Amino acid sequence: MSTKMRKSFKIDGAKYTYIPFEKFDISRLKLSNTKYRFEYLKVACAFDIETTSYYSPKYQKDLATMYIWQLGINKDTIIGRTWEEFKQVIEMLNEYAEKQDGVIICLIQNLSFEFQFFKSLFDWNKNKNGYPDIFAKDDRTILYAKYKHIEFRDTLALTGMSLNRFQKNYNLDVGKLEGDLDYTQFRHCKTNVTPRELAYCINDVQVLTDFFYKYLLPEYLSKNKKIPLTSTGIVRADIKEEFLEIPKEERKRLATRLRNAQPSEAVYKLWRNYLFRGGYVHASTIACNYLWENSFGSYDLKSAHPGQMLAKKFPWKYNRRNRSEFPKILQQAKSGDYGFFGVFIFKNIRCSGYHSLESKNKIIEASPDAVYENGRLVYASMIKVCLIEQDFFNYEDLYEWESYDVRVIYQAKLDYLPDYVRKVVCKYFVLKETLDKSSVEYGLAKRKLNGIFGMAATSLPEREVVYNPETNEMELSAQSKSYDELVRYLIMLPQWAIQIAAYTRRDIVKSIVACDFDSMYYDTDSNKIMNYKKHEDWFNKFNEERKALNYRCNTFDYDKKYFERIGNFELEYIGTRFKVLGAKRYIVEHDNEIQVTVAGMVKGSLEKYCKKYDLDIWEEFTDDLKLPAGESEKKTTVYTDWSFDDILTDYEGNTESIHEGSCVAIIDIPFTMSMEEDFINRIEQLSSERERMIYKGVL
Repeated sequence: MSTKMRKSFKIDGAKYTYIPFEKFDISRLKLSNTKYRFEYLKVACAFDIETTSYYSPKYQKDLATMYIWQLGINKDTIIGRTWEEFKQVIEMLNEYAEKQDGVIICLIQNLSFEFQFFKSLFDWNKNKNGYPDIFAKDDRTILYAKYKHIEFRDTLALTGMSLNRFQKNYNLDVGKLEGDLDYTQFRHCKTNVTPRELAYCINDVQVLTDFFYKYLLPEYLSKNKKIPLTSTGIVRADIKEEFLEIPKEERKRLATRLRNAQPSEAVYKLWRNYLFRGGYVHASTIACNYLWENSFGSYDLKSAHPGQMLAKKFPWKYNRRNRSEFPKILQQAKSGDYGFFGVFIFKNIRCSGYHSLESKNKIIEASPDAVYENGRLVYASMIKVCLIEQDFFNYEDLYEWESYDVRVIYQAKLDYLPDYVRKVVCKYFVLKETLDKSSVEYGLAKRKLNGIFGMAATSLPEREVVYNPETNEMELSAQSKSYDELVRYLIMLPQWAIQIAAYTRRDIVKSIVACDFDSMYYDTDSNKIMNYKKHEDWFNKFNEERKALNYRCNTFDYDKKYFERIGNFELEYIGTRFKVLGAKRYIVEHDNEIQVTVAGMVKGSLEKYCKKYDLDIWEEFTDDLKLPAGESEKKTTVYTDWSFDDILTDYEGNTESIHEGSCVAIIDIPFTMSMEEDFINRIEQLSSERERMIYKGVL
């Protein structure tokens, strides 16, 4: 290919090449006409834009405009400055794909963002229902959109990771560059772009074209496999593939059993709203807002959810029982052969110690006098809840009550998950345990292993989200599938996901009870405890019992030695300082490093802020913590779904007219520690009790 079409430059010794739009000639790229299943062509294509967000006095609103776009085609990168230029390039690509009677996949990292800018540019293909051929999880999360022979695909949902992690996790030749674009400076399509900024733009799309050849091509296209839309879809496809390997007659019997075990629509909605509790994430309130400097340990369950799927038994078909039979049903549940779910009313329920359990959001009804600690129930004269047997056992451990009434009760005989699920768990886990931790295969196996629960816990889509070109907005379609249609071909039961999470919560609660006052903070599959050496015997005993359980479970063709420690508690690290302010709000020091975890706070922002202003991070970490906009690195989005014309002066003083069909502005916002006043007061109330317990040597 002639070099006249390309321009090149060097930055830090590295050579970068690109094609300006005005010099682009697709006929000189010698694109492949190799075609795979679903008519996909062997052409790596990726798209990305850079935008400026600004406040518009004209519209009195935050708006945004695109000032440069980059399209990667194999090793080449086309650079343009206007949407009209982008449309012309897409038409060229479409013309080529149409001649080959094929489809070109155009990868976009976070398609939702780009789509908000270019959604009105194209007359999107129509699907079988007559709607634009666009798939969305919700009105602002777009996973797929097709225009003629070009299929835009989101890679963020597929991989579940930011672009700067692609090179390491997929062993790519190209990596994302960091820190070369100053987003605080206003720019438009006439603003000068420096070579260093161009290098940043080029790499953003070349990472994705390399990803196409290193991962999508060998893993899916070459194997004629359908490319999933999401990371959970990857796991779902693997489990379905294993399901289809079952002999036909056996598979039919299994499918019938699955259909018969599906809950009714009313029961399913009850489960989604009040029975599925996810992970147990909380802090002992007596431990909050105090700097703990004694040695403590963080115990983690090894592959907690996968371990439950492999070794434990699960409910299939629930049958309604008479409420008067509950004492017998409870006793059968404690034997481990049966499970139940029911609706219960508890009278005068309160915490029996210093650990609160039930989430406010999972209580169907509560008396007005209910008291909560950071969203967890401490006391109420009455609550109405939906529980399975594992959560009832947790109630027995952490609450006491005057009486309870069983309103509705269902029972199920417990059985192992089907082989097509547990075989996939075994495969991923063995790969994770045996592969080099620096290898691409290890990272893929680990993400797949963790993704099985996410796939199982995915809720059914109640309504399809579609694009309305007349309003330029995403909205709910007029058509919707019935509940029976949605569950007809499911090969995973919703009660399994509920039970998986419940089993892990049960293990964590057992450790909390065993460690009593020393349990400081627990997060899904971990428990951070003071005086960890004092409790080593309990954890060792738990692990021995779990190892025996693991040894009894079927690991198929895999050596049982790999599964000895799955679901065991492991001492992840020994800490030297620890401070907690509630769920997902803690700071810990271990191995001479400080780790801050705060929901809603950008990772690393507090550390940078304290270093910049020479502040003590432990003193700054309080309930009134605030980081100003910019310093917090926290952003929010402002959407505009209508077209607008405006003028913008860039950072060099040049003014230009701009036009966008729609946009999304990204603006800096401050971070403020969000804590309920009642919870802060509760911490203060318990501070004197904490001091008394420390004095007595209990804490």
